[in-house]
Amino acid sequence: MNLLEAVVLGAVQGVTEFFPVSSSGHLVIFQHLFGMKEPQLAFDIFLHIGTLASVLIFFRHDITALFGRDRKLLAPLAIASVPTFIIGFFFKDTVERLFGAPSFVGYMLIVTSAWLFAASLYERNRARAEKNTNSWPGMAASLLVGTAQGVAVLPGISRSGATIATGIMSGMEKSSACRFSFLLSVPAVAGASILKLHKIGAGLTAADAPQFIAGGIASALFGIASIKFLLRIVSGGKLYLFGIYCFLAGLITIILV
Repeated sequence: MNLLEAVVLGAVQGVTEFFPVSSSGHLVIFQHLFGMKEPQLAFDIFLHIGTLASVLIFFRHDITALFGRDRKLLAPLAIASVPTFIIGFFFKDTVERLFGAPSFVGYMLIVTSAWLFAASLYERNRARAEKNTNSWPGMAASLLVGTAQGVAVLPGISRSGATIATGIMSGMEKSSACRFSFLLSVPAVAGASILKLHKIGAGLTAADAPQFIAGGIASALFGIASIKFLLRIVSGGKLYLFGIYCFLAGLITIILV
């Protein structure tokens, strides 16, 4: 992997981590196109640390508020993190093997597409019925959103797409579903990165350090930009646009890759 490929992969991670199109799935596809036959797990950790940094920077005021005026949100976040941790911990080895299967990613992108279309349809019908929506999830909704995030360890299932869509279909207002999704990503990404830290030593050499660092920085910068764009798209009720993209991307991947 050269420096340009590292930056491209960092940009792909930064954009697709927050766009509901599956960052893991796109990394598998691009790594395959770049001729990387084995999963680049150590490099992927750096990319995820980059996107974690973008969330911490963009939502720094919201994170600070969790220990002040918004401390009531800590309980739903903690509840939602439980199924995510259980699924991620017990199935991580199985999931890692799937990162070398582009065709599987294609099918999971289509599943993500269906998830997004379902949430868009639900939101549209709810708006017509003028139903009341909740700012934050209760216990049941928190468990559902956390389970959706756990399922998103599968490459091709979008973490942000699954959690935002599930939040909306659980009765949350769409902007609150977005915010909850991003805040929930902090313990999930941080925990997953900590569990995989030992793999950095095995996968990182001195010659690779510039590529790893460049990829992480690109991931963080593109992540901040994509968060801003996604919030605008979701607030405009156009989540279905990502569903169209995921369906087409999944279909092309199944056919060509």
